[in-house]
Amino acid sequence: MYIVKVLTEHPVHSLDTTFDYLSESCLNKGVRVLIPFHHRKIIGYVENVEKTSLTKEELEQEAGFTYHYILEVIDEEPLLNQELQDLANTLSQMTLSPRIACLQAMLPTQLKPSTTHAVGVKLKTIIEVLNDGTPQTIKQKECLEYLKENPQSQAKDIPYTKGVVDRLVEQGFVQYVQVEDYRNPFSKDIMENKRVELTSDQQAIVNGIMQKTGRVSLIHGVTGSGKTEIYLALAGYILEQGKTVMMLVPEISLTPMMVEVFKRRFKEAVAILHSRLSQGEKYDEYRRIKRQEVKIVVGARSAVFAPLENIGLIILDEEHDASYKQESKPRYLTSQIAKMRASSHHASVVLGSATPSLESYSRAMKGIYDLYTLDKRINQKPLPKVEIVDMLEEMHHRNYSLFSRTMKERIQMTLDRQEQVILLLNKRGYASYVQCRDCGEVIKCPHCDVSLTYHKDEHRLKCHYCEYQIPYPQVCPHCGSKHLKTVGFGTQKIEEEIERMFHGARVIRYDVDTTRQKNGHLKLLEKFKNKEGNILLGTQMIAKGLDFEDVTFVGVLNADLSLNIPDFRASERTFQLLCQVAGRSGRGQKQGTVLIQTYNPEHYAITSAAHHDYQSFYKQEMLYRQKAKYPPYCHMVSLIIQSRQEGLVHQVAIEIKGYLDKHIQQAVLLGPAKSGIFKMQDIYRERILIKFIHSQEVYQALETINEFYNKKQKGKVTVVCDFNPYSQI
Repeated sequence: MYIVKVLTEHPVHSLDTTFDYLSESCLNKGVRVLIPFHHRKIIGYVENVEKTSLTKEELEQEAGFTYHYILEVIDEEPLLNQELQDLANTLSQMTLSPRIACLQAMLPTQLKPSTTHAVGVKLKTIIEVLNDGTPQTIKQKECLEYLKENPQSQAKDIPYTKGVVDRLVEQGFVQYVQVEDYRNPFSKDIMENKRVELTSDQQAIVNGIMQKTGRVSLIHGVTGSGKTEIYLALAGYILEQGKTVMMLVPEISLTPMMVEVFKRRFKEAVAILHSRLSQGEKYDEYRRIKRQEVKIVVGARSAVFAPLENIGLIILDEEHDASYKQESKPRYLTSQIAKMRASSHHASVVLGSATPSLESYSRAMKGIYDLYTLDKRINQKPLPKVEIVDMLEEMHHRNYSLFSRTMKERIQMTLDRQEQVILLLNKRGYASYVQCRDCGEVIKCPHCDVSLTYHKDEHRLKCHYCEYQIPYPQVCPHCGSKHLKTVGFGTQKIEEEIERMFHGARVIRYDVDTTRQKNGHLKLLEKFKNKEGNILLGTQMIAKGLDFEDVTFVGVLNADLSLNIPDFRASERTFQLLCQVAGRSGRGQKQGTVLIQTYNPEHYAITSAAHHDYQSFYKQEMLYRQKAKYPPYCHMVSLIIQSRQEGLVHQVAIEIKGYLDKHIQQAVLLGPAKSGIFKMQDIYRERILIKFIHSQEVYQALETINEFYNKKQKGKVTVVCDFNPYSQI
């Protein structure tokens, strides 16, 4: 008899505790099991197994409650290896998150503990030749010859009827065999590419990293300097050592492009992991990795938990990107997890960016990371020329359009030369909001403290935070007036404007709305690559990783959108976004140009980006960070107090602030204050920011708060601890 401790998320998520069940046989730690729980059957995760000599009756008498048997063992082997199981426990402690939440973060959706079984194995029927000989008919003979020439043919693909094959089976020449059929998440035909000869600068970086195993390296290379070729070369060396490689990218949209690059070089040794795969594809890719059938994993943030063994290298491309921060439990930073996994395997970590985060670059300046610099593009191609347009000047000349006069000229000139344009507007939808002309009412989301965005193609108003939507109203819901107007610009409206203003414009809009479908990103980028469109209009998604040789002009329609966000990283994000999108221009043989439209032409983030001057921006921004005591000059944690009861939120926030004042001496406390969006999805939220150098007393206080509000209070108010927060919304 065995006592099995089972962890389950439902319905006692907040308790984060195990429940005891019985099993006649010994189970592996980490497998999923079907268990009875409060008159229903749910799936749990085996945390521990203990052998006992006592009978069920003796155990019940000793414990004072009834034991139940495990109903079914779902997995033959543990889903997570021992390293990842240990990491889940560490992550739980580090982020003050339930263990089940950490396990969930590590597993593809269909493999997580839940009330349904996993997506099953997909099978295909092949025809296997058993014996040679002479079949009864000419058709059967032809079929047998075909099957000999095409071994392992699928039954559905052969050019003969089932009746012909069945006769061959009866005569003992062939047999039907069912084998596992992996779903292919990357169906595009890929031609193998030849190894590129590295430049002396690139080779020096590769040699430096390979000589210092187990270190963290930062490659600061301007856009187009050949960082990807360095990644490929490093991966090749690691594979020659018999080790595995993890290649991470910040956006799902970039994953197909990076997959293509790696598959060209390493063929079937590459697996893909990201959230846009189908459940079946994720299931198969995860099992391929776990079975050690692949050597390289390419994916977005969650791929950092891929069950690779013997890891030799972990690469984070565009390491500065905010997408590497997980914004739900457990709130982890991908680079932190990468370093923890690398430490377990004595592997190297490579961070790459044209605009490194201040935290990473400051570590490199201190010698904590190894710094490698590429300050020129491949083949000495010049960086694009960047100009700034002051939109206040445009208004003085009575131009109230979102397109300056210079912008209009440059776009038309580029189109006339049969070249391509990329335009950035970091705001999707048609209009920012709908307002009543009579009473001034702005139509808002009933569940969030935000206005609804108008989407013209669907003629609906949508909330971009909770997905609430309504048809475009005929009258004002406040006063009944029919005089409604749309205010502001989004990518949909700009698309319409472009087609009206520019002769010969063929626009491809690239945002969340146009890329929802499976492989939506890839299809749109392929269209642009094949010249089916000559203007690529999009949100920040277009700023990273794209490489089109015919793009010679990049326009930023409103550089101030990211500058005006109430966040201490606003200047850094603006600088990064502008540099990254500027880097999409002139990557081929032709000189590229960039035009940045702004109402703040003197702002150091914008002027530094225009001069491709990271050092200038870094020095200025670090000066401000030091004065205000923000990261990297301190650590920071954001306490998010949230509840469905508005009055309770502030009350508890005051209580927590009082507790922190008493128990934390060496820290700066800011707040409590309402979050940037006070109500989101019917949940009210306030924040307290803690800035500190030494973490011990802070962590102890947070543990106490977490234990009291998240476990003992059972859900009236929850407190989220967000270490190194990336969002103030």
